[in-house]
Amino acid sequence: MPLESFNYTGVRLLESMFKEQVRSTRDAFFNVSNDSYLFGFRQRAGLPAPGVGLDGWYGSDTFHTFGQYMAGMARIAKATNDKPLANKAIFLMHEWGKTIEHDGYFYYSRKPNFYHYSYEKTVGGLNDIYEYLGEKDALVYLDRITDWAIKNLDRSRPTPGPTPPFQYTGDAGEWYTLGENLYRAYLLTGDEKYKKFAALWHYDKFWDGFADGKPNVSYLHAYSHVNSLSSAAMAYEITGEPHYLKVITNAQDYIHRTQCFATGGYGPSERLRPTDGALGKALESEDATFETPCGSWAVFKLTRYLQHFTGEAHYGDWMEQLTYNGIGSALPMLASGQTFYDSDYRTCGSIKLYFHLHWPCCSGTYPQDVADYHNNIYLKSPEALYVNLFIPSEVTWNHRGQDILIRQETSYPVDGYVTLTVTPERAVEFPLNFRVPGWVKEPVAVKVNGAVESVAMQPGAWASIRRSWKAGDKVELQIPLELALVPVDPQHPKRVAVTRGPVVLVRKGQGPALDHLALSDWKETRKGSLDFSASVQPIIQLVPFYQITKDTAYLMYFDL
Repeated sequence: MPLESFNYTGVRLLESMFKEQVRSTRDAFFNVSNDSYLFGFRQRAGLPAPGVGLDGWYGSDTFHTFGQYMAGMARIAKATNDKPLANKAIFLMHEWGKTIEHDGYFYYSRKPNFYHYSYEKTVGGLNDIYEYLGEKDALVYLDRITDWAIKNLDRSRPTPGPTPPFQYTGDAGEWYTLGENLYRAYLLTGDEKYKKFAALWHYDKFWDGFADGKPNVSYLHAYSHVNSLSSAAMAYEITGEPHYLKVITNAQDYIHRTQCFATGGYGPSERLRPTDGALGKALESEDATFETPCGSWAVFKLTRYLQHFTGEAHYGDWMEQLTYNGIGSALPMLASGQTFYDSDYRTCGSIKLYFHLHWPCCSGTYPQDVADYHNNIYLKSPEALYVNLFIPSEVTWNHRGQDILIRQETSYPVDGYVTLTVTPERAVEFPLNFRVPGWVKEPVAVKVNGAVESVAMQPGAWASIRRSWKAGDKVELQIPLELALVPVDPQHPKRVAVTRGPVVLVRKGQGPALDHLALSDWKETRKGSLDFSASVQPIIQLVPFYQITKDTAYLMYFDL
């Protein structure tokens, strides 16, 4: 396979908003009592259940997310070498394991809301505790609950509907997402039963439309259908059938091109839309514009699979959009279980709010999202290192038996300057590659050790610097960042968002509609910032969406 991630090993975040988001998310989950996580499981199993259970969606067993919490803690612990967090995840798994019944029944209650959903998330959590924390008992529990699932899960595979409740019919909600983690279980164990069970849940009716060039996505549930494409990706990983690669490459192209706002977000009111102007129309009234943590998680996985399979850089563009405008713009996860569920892009303006119920589905994808910052910045092949995202960080790459440290220092996207310092143990030749964003209009300027370097490049591709590297060599990049107006869809060419590079800017506070918006009117409030102001009265500010805090008014889309 052309490219590999570092799989949460060897990448360290330096101080930035992303490192702070990882830190606060870790603390939110770590500080919750173990008894609260386990309360319902213990009650159902007839075991002593001290403490108080979690409330909101979690307490009612709707979209039970325990498996995702195990997964998120395992991934953050692996990425940051956090032993206390790893021990907490392992303890929770073992205590939960005591509540599994003799026949393998493992759910939070006697009547879970969605059997398939909870099973799939639990499989993912057990996979992660085994793969990232090395706890072999995870496979024992995985074997037991899968035997129950093989015997008991509804095989009807109902067709998800285009109207509420979107994807749910009976007990078989989101059955079409099961394949990914079951295929992962097969790779981890070699047990054919996981491979066979995964193949049962292929979503051919949806996938084949992309392969045939006739996609039909209108009003299907957005996050879970994009998430299902990761199962198609794993089907390709396991079988090598070109059909599945065609599915995910065509799907990524179609969804990113026809379903996305300038942020990279998609699915207003959690529904994909026909290409008749429905996307732009939704901005007039639908406040739940993008299911932010869940939608970001689905795209992070899909684009990373595609980079892994194809080696192509341009898949990093969608990943980058959601790094800044999706999960990177979410309010901090709180220990109370409150999380940022939906972003609101309406043309009337909005404020950022926490979801009104605690522990919703997006509290499960949130910790997995922020852990993925470690997995998305750098990629590697046997012979080369690839810088995919421009985030303050370090990576240690073992190349031909020696460790090479690359340190990335940058204030991107506030400005376009990126410095990469290469420190091998001894001089070594290899290509150091970086992604040229698809939106750049001018070449990226490159210097090596202060001297201008001529590097072939084109937007949406890798640029490569091959040389013999010695300790202290520096590569300096200057990525051109320009203001742009991005229409929401072809039917609404004058309904636009303002971007600068990968970042969406919003009008901060209340004020006029800016129906005459002209890029020439906007000047940097201060040099080297992403704050802009226009010389009108009253003065209007444009700031990055990720800077908007709780209860602050903003406006993202403008009608010219």
